[in-house]
Amino acid sequence: MNRKFRFGFSLFLSILTTLTSSAQRRPQSRWEDSQPASFAIRGGLTQLFGDLKDLQSTPFLGASLTVPITNILAVEVPVDYGTLKAQQDEFYHSASSARFTQVALAASVDVLPWFRQEQRLVEVRPYVGTGLLFFRAEAHNLTTGALQRLTNNQNSHRTRDGIETRGKAGIRNTHELVWLTGIRVATALSRQMSIFGDIRFNFVRTDKLDATLDGNNQIMKPGSLAYTEGNHYGKNSTDKWGYMAVGLTFYFGERFKKR
Repeated sequence: MNRKFRFGFSLFLSILTTLTSSAQRRPQSRWEDSQPASFAIRGGLTQLFGDLKDLQSTPFLGASLTVPITNILAVEVPVDYGTLKAQQDEFYHSASSARFTQVALAASVDVLPWFRQEQRLVEVRPYVGTGLLFFRAEAHNLTTGALQRLTNNQNSHRTRDGIETRGKAGIRNTHELVWLTGIRVATALSRQMSIFGDIRFNFVRTDKLDATLDGNNQIMKPGSLAYTEGNHYGKNSTDKWGYMAVGLTFYFGERFKKR
């Protein structure tokens, strides 16, 4: 019995010694975990993907407020402002322009710690979210510049289904739901600032972001309803816009500290 006890105790000590030495050999992280809230500004080029197929890049500006939930999960409030443009000579013979403001709520995850535990200098954050896009779009003749179509005029109303009007006429901007997805890669410039690159696609619940409807090149008449009025939900293809941007993030505290 004593022999078995001594053997078991020796085996336990051997296993404990092995685990202890393994833990001592494991490299310790050089950084203390810290993920303060942050504010970011960005700028870049947009692309509009609608009925007018000749794409045009236009500049935009954006800002985001990010509040961490954990060291890898965060909630973000991005706001973007700019102008979307596209044109097409064949069939439509139109050039469109849409000035927009977009506000959204998104969730992002830093995936790099799942693969590289020992660093906090670089972040790779895919994100998804939803929000509202406020815009006013117009389409003009490519040759003469004459107005062909627009989304809002003195006869425009708010509506839930595109048919039943609500409230007073003269709504200056349309607003539609938008779903967004993207990925952002950042690297630290200091303990409270980083630089990042950002790619995003925005899927908008409308076919009139380019003031043009599927396969319809009719021109509105003076004094008529805005050309794009009507129930187009579910029947028409939806428009999209995307961007490539660079920016700076400013943290309300130190994002990492050396041990």
